[in-house]
Amino acid sequence: MKNPKNLCMGCMNEKSGDGVCPICGYNQAEQINPLLLTPGTILCDRYIIGKVIDSNGEGTTYLGFDQISDTAVRVREYLPVGLCERGKDNSLEIIEGSEYSFNEGISKFLELSKQLFRLKDLPALLPVVDIREEFRTAYCITKSIAGISLREFLLRNGGTLKWEQARPLFVPIISSLKAVHDAGLVHRGISTDTLIVGKDGKLRITGFCIAEARTARSFMTAQLFPGFAAIEQYGAVGKEGTWTDVYGLAATLYRTMVGNPPPEATDRVNNDSMSIPTKIAEALPINVLETMANALQILPEDRTLTMEELREGLSTSSSSPKKTEQRDKSKTDKNSTSVGAKNKGKKKGSGTKKYALLAALATAAVLLVIFGLLYFTVFKDKDETTEVSSLEPFPVSSVASVIIDNSDSTVKYFTINSFSGKTYADIMNNIDYTEIYDFEIAAKQYNDNYAAGEVISQSPAAGESVIKGTKISLTVSLGSYEIKVPNVIGKTEDKAIIELMKAGFNYNNIDIIQKYDDTKTPGVVIDVQTVPGEKIIADSPVTVYINIYEGETSSSSSSSSSSSSKSSFWGNNY
Repeated sequence: MKNPKNLCMGCMNEKSGDGVCPICGYNQAEQINPLLLTPGTILCDRYIIGKVIDSNGEGTTYLGFDQISDTAVRVREYLPVGLCERGKDNSLEIIEGSEYSFNEGISKFLELSKQLFRLKDLPALLPVVDIREEFRTAYCITKSIAGISLREFLLRNGGTLKWEQARPLFVPIISSLKAVHDAGLVHRGISTDTLIVGKDGKLRITGFCIAEARTARSFMTAQLFPGFAAIEQYGAVGKEGTWTDVYGLAATLYRTMVGNPPPEATDRVNNDSMSIPTKIAEALPINVLETMANALQILPEDRTLTMEELREGLSTSSSSPKKTEQRDKSKTDKNSTSVGAKNKGKKKGSGTKKYALLAALATAAVLLVIFGLLYFTVFKDKDETTEVSSLEPFPVSSVASVIIDNSDSTVKYFTINSFSGKTYADIMNNIDYTEIYDFEIAAKQYNDNYAAGEVISQSPAAGESVIKGTKISLTVSLGSYEIKVPNVIGKTEDKAIIELMKAGFNYNNIDIIQKYDDTKTPGVVIDVQTVPGEKIIADSPVTVYINIYEGETSSSSSSSSSSSSKSSFWGNNY
C-alpha cells in the first residue's frame, strides 16, 4: 500500500523528498489558485486531492488518490465560476445574489453524477465510483486511467490517422454515446480534448458537464470547443439534443483524419468553406464522406439526428462505395423548424433498381453528396511542406460507373453470436458486434459459474437470425452468490476493508465497530463476527471489531474509527 505522505500530487506515485517529481516533473511548490483546493487536501476522510486536470465554468477536475482502494481517481468538484468563493476552511461561500443559480447548478450536477453512476458499465466511460457532498459543494469521483488526450495523441503520431486506423477507435465510442443518449443525457463537449487514449489503445469519454456549462448565454461561463461545438450551442438557432453530439463526434473524426478541426460553426453560417485534401478524400470510402457530410450540417434540422444513424452510415464496408441514399427534400415540411419533422422527410429509396447508371448521373450524385450536403471544397496539396492556396474539385472519374441500388427488396440477416462468458466491456469494444447489434444490460444476477462482469445469458439466443440493429439483452454476473470470508484479524481498518471488498463484499455492508481489549494489539482488527473461511451470502453484513486500546508502546491507529465515521467513506449507494 502506498504511503500517502510520499505521494506526488501530479501523478500519485511515491517519491522521495520534496521538489520536482522525477516521474512526472510536477513541482509541489507551484503557485495555487486560491479558488481551488490545495494539493494534499483530504476529502471526506478518504480522497487526497492532487493537481488540476481540467477546469471550466461548471467546476474543476483534480487528480486524486483513494486511500481505501489504493488507486488514483479523478475528483470533479462543483465550482461554478463567478458564483462562489473559497473560504479559509475550504468551504464554498456563495456570492450574494447568486444563490438561485448556484443551487440550481448543484442540483443538476448531482443528478448528472447519479445518471453517470448508473452507466458505469459502459466501457468508453470512466466509471463513476462515488458521489460526495462536503465543503458546501458536491463531488463526483471516477476511476482514472493512464492515458493522454486524443489531441496530444494525434500530435505525437504525425497529426492524422487513416480511416482504417480511426474506425476501431471511434465505433465503440459511438456505441457508448448511443447508450448515454438512450439514458437521456447529452455530452455537448465531444472533442479531441475530452476524448482520451488509454495505454490499452482504446478511447474513453471524459468531460461530462451540465447543459449550462456548454451553452452560451446561460447563467454559467460556457466552455465551447471551437470547431467542435454545434451552432445550437451558441444560442443562435435550434435546440440541443443527440444531434449536438453527432456534430461534435463528426468534427472530431474530421480533425483526426484531416489534421485540423472544421471552421467554427458561427463562421460557417456566413462563409461555409470547409475543405479536405484530395489525397485524404481519395482514400476515404464514399459512405464515410457522405456520412460526415450529413453529420456536419450546420443547421440541426439538416443534420444526422442520432448516433445510430451515424454508426449505420460509417459501418458500410470500406472496400466498396456506399449505396447512395439521398434526402427527399420535396417530402420535407418546409414550414416546420422541428428537427423531428425534418427527419420524417428522409427517404430510404424509390424501390426501383438502377443498374449501369450513366457516368454523368453517377458523377452528379457523388458531387451532390460531397458538395451539396456539406459544401466541401476539396483541394490538392502543392507539396508536403507548403501551405495550399489553390482549390480544385475532387476527381470523381474513379466512381463514375458506380451502380446505385436504392431498393430494400432484400434484407440481410445475421446469425447471433454466443456472448456467454464474455465481459460486457469486451463486447462493447468489439466493432464486429457493435456495428450489427445494440446491446443492453437487462439484469444482473449472482452466479457461481460466471465471474463478476461476465455474461450469463442473452436474448435473443445465440444462433437466431436477426436483422441489423436488433437489440441484444444481456444478463450479467455479479459473481458468486456465496463468498468465503477472508481472515482480516491483525490488519488495520483500511487493509481489512480492502481485503473484504476484494473478496466480493459490498462496501456498504461492512460495519466497523470499536472494541477495547488491553490484551491485544492496539489499532487492528481483533475479531470478526463471521468465522474466517466460512462462506456467506454476498449481500450479508460483515462486522469487524477494531481495538481502540492505546498501549504504552503504540498510539492509537489513525485507522481506528467508529462505524459512523466509516460510513462517510462511501456515502449513499447511488
